[in-house]
Amino acid sequence: MMPPISKVDRRDHAVKDGVLSAVHFGPTEEPIRLIMLHANGFNARSYRVILENLPIHSVSLDLRGHGFSTLPYNPEKLRTFYQFRDDVLDFIDRYVDGDVVIAGHSLGASVGALCAPALKGKLKGFVGFDSPIMPFWMRPFFHIPGWVEMMQNRLAIASKAGRRRSEFDSIKQAYERYHKRGIFKKFSDEVLMDYVLGGLRQDGQGWRLACDPKWEQAIYPAHGHNLFKAARSLPKDNTQIIFATIDAPNTLLSRERMKAIVGKNNVQRQDGFDHMFPLNNPQFAEAALRQAIETARLGV
Repeated sequence: MMPPISKVDRRDHAVKDGVLSAVHFGPTEEPIRLIMLHANGFNARSYRVILENLPIHSVSLDLRGHGFSTLPYNPEKLRTFYQFRDDVLDFIDRYVDGDVVIAGHSLGASVGALCAPALKGKLKGFVGFDSPIMPFWMRPFFHIPGWVEMMQNRLAIASKAGRRRSEFDSIKQAYERYHKRGIFKKFSDEVLMDYVLGGLRQDGQGWRLACDPKWEQAIYPAHGHNLFKAARSLPKDNTQIIFATIDAPNTLLSRERMKAIVGKNNVQRQDGFDHMFPLNNPQFAEAALRQAIETARLGV
């Protein structure tokens, strides 16, 4: 049986290339103080249970090619996460007045960190949940012609994403297909319902994944960006980078380099957590965000 459907405050925001869709939480009459960025293949609504009880106005964005955003995308040209970064910076420039905390999961964590150099003193806190980080020596490979295309097929998670079923007769059919299976196995029924409602769009007589499987596939190996350089601009007094210990998309070398850049006390590995831990353990994720908000004094 599917859980009840929770109402959300979804709004469209015009940016340079089209419309970014966002879900707003908290005292929305106040300025936006926290931005949440989702994982590859997920969507803004998926993080509702983490955000809805925070004491500030927070917003969860549907990144380009995801959810209800309508920005154009081209899987064949994607080599870095900079396009996502530029969308978020455009949103902040247009709609965020004053200081802000950025949080992100997986893809979203990397995108949030890439925003840091442009935000300077405006960024008062950062929470990154299990960012995918390649060793620095691998970055040039992602600009070699044909390399990304090869990795889309050789990287198991990318190849599988490209073959995902994308059409369903109903929300109920999609919910039942995902329920207690694969990466959704540990999701609560409530979180899974949010994922489905935020990740499917009506298409004719049925429903289609809002994130094109070919776009999701293209994102996994698109690591030509310089995450380590960007991380130097993260706030040293209010950064939490939290890695999983199971199925984490990073290496010992990349984690150690990140520690050297942002400070070892700002980086931790959460024993027994897998890559989906923010959604498997939303209380943990919410507590991390509350700590960032308190340290930034945004709730005062």
